[in-house]
Amino acid sequence: MSYSYMNPLFFLLILHLFFIHLNLSAFGIGRDQFVYSGFTSANLTLDGAATITPNGLLELTNGTVRLKGHAFHPTPIHISKEPHGTVQSFALSFIFAIYCVQPDICGHGIAFLVAAHKNFSNTMPMQYMGLISEHSNGNATNHFFAVELDTNCNDEFKDIENNHVGIDINGLNSANSSSAGYNDNRNGTIVILLVRRWLMYAELREDWEVEFGPHRFSYKDLFYATEGFKNKNLLGIGGFGRVYKGVLPKSKVMVAVKKISHNSKQGMKEFVAEVVSIGRLQHRNLVQLHGYCRRKGELILVYEYMPGGSLDRYLYDQENKPTLNWDQRMRIIKGIASGLLYLHEEWEKVVLHRDIKPSNVLLDDEMNAHLGDFGLARLYDHGAEPQTTHIVGTIGYLAPELGRTSKATPLTDVFSFGMFVLEITCGRKPIEQTGQDRQLLLVDWVLDCWHKGLVTDAVDVKLQGAYNVDEACLILKMGLLCSHPFINLRPSMREVMQYLNGNVPLQDKLTPADMSLSMLSFMQNRCFNPATLRNSFSTTNNSMISYLTGGR
Repeated sequence: MSYSYMNPLFFLLILHLFFIHLNLSAFGIGRDQFVYSGFTSANLTLDGAATITPNGLLELTNGTVRLKGHAFHPTPIHISKEPHGTVQSFALSFIFAIYCVQPDICGHGIAFLVAAHKNFSNTMPMQYMGLISEHSNGNATNHFFAVELDTNCNDEFKDIENNHVGIDINGLNSANSSSAGYNDNRNGTIVILLVRRWLMYAELREDWEVEFGPHRFSYKDLFYATEGFKNKNLLGIGGFGRVYKGVLPKSKVMVAVKKISHNSKQGMKEFVAEVVSIGRLQHRNLVQLHGYCRRKGELILVYEYMPGGSLDRYLYDQENKPTLNWDQRMRIIKGIASGLLYLHEEWEKVVLHRDIKPSNVLLDDEMNAHLGDFGLARLYDHGAEPQTTHIVGTIGYLAPELGRTSKATPLTDVFSFGMFVLEITCGRKPIEQTGQDRQLLLVDWVLDCWHKGLVTDAVDVKLQGAYNVDEACLILKMGLLCSHPFINLRPSMREVMQYLNGNVPLQDKLTPADMSLSMLSFMQNRCFNPATLRNSFSTTNNSMISYLTGGR
């Protein structure tokens, strides 16, 4: 091993260790390897200007011009089993910094050398890098292999540029070469690109994640998939974090990558277990969750990519999205209902989504609806009682009983679905600000239209009357029933599917007056009114809330 350079060379590793590490990997030649963690007591063979500094650094030259220095491992390394046998593969790691004494004088580089001897006394410095003389370039008798890290472009050796890595055999006309990156830090800070790359892609891994291995993505792959999480790939921003479009580098599959901040280790194992379980859900109206990745302070979820984007943009962003027609709205409602029935009753566990709303419904290229974003979902066994947990969800879609019990159930999902249905049909949000201190509740407005005998007046005006009146009446009444304040009066998702498919008629058990009276009774019996009901969730913000602590 030989190094040649005309300016000081320093080796640096994290934790203030200095090292060179070589390992011959083929055929298990374990004894032919070495590691230098500093050079104070290293038995290197040095020549020329090479020296070991008092603090254990290997310095090949001292900045004076026209100097060369070599440092050799003291004993031969066997790279073949027989004199003319196959050369074994090997790997070498060394971290270094090139210090320029003057901004315009940076020498000619450094080389890693495998040679049949250690006598390089007849070689020359400068562009010859201590490897050859003026007349020995390319001689077969040189018997060396070198990897040059060249910082100058020399026409006589046909260098590709002034910053490259070259593979040299018996001379400096490289058999192969490639451009190299470097860090020009003239303030003297010895900053190492390899260390920076390692930190850039560093992940948080713990022993318990072994069982979830197949569902874990490398951060490096996700970084490349999203082009470094560039803003041009940003799909949206939610209460938890940002979602980016990406293409996985190996499979070329398009994905949506969601970065979520998390600051607590408590409950993380359970959370990841649920993520992996949810990744096994298979339904045409659910967004497929492929897996996850963890970094310090960050959890990353990888979803199936939906080219149509989120539903809320079609409802409210009319400048960029066309108005949904009635058939599309009906297909969306039926699709999400089917997906929720699968989650509640048809999968191996009961899955509570807990955040059903238009921004979490994504559309494919045929405008089919897929319920996504399972970041708040909870799982429990069929027949078991759901546990009390923190209140999570979005204001306007939260069932009122959550304020008393903090217990999510399939019927709290049904409430959210009811609000979702009304929103899709009416083209209005569950809570709208109508004045400085006034808000309109969508449920109240639809009930008022129904009480006046004009329930279809609540249908989105952007449809301009182009809808099926019977279907609209059914959907609006079903939405009201699903979002009923009394939990025992809400239908299950199986009953909802029966209503939608026309298998069971939606009986007018409750007239609009009954609905209004039951809601009023609910509020009065619990000292609630619409304002205090909203204030009962005042500790949350107007988007999503979540805790990755106990109860997840």
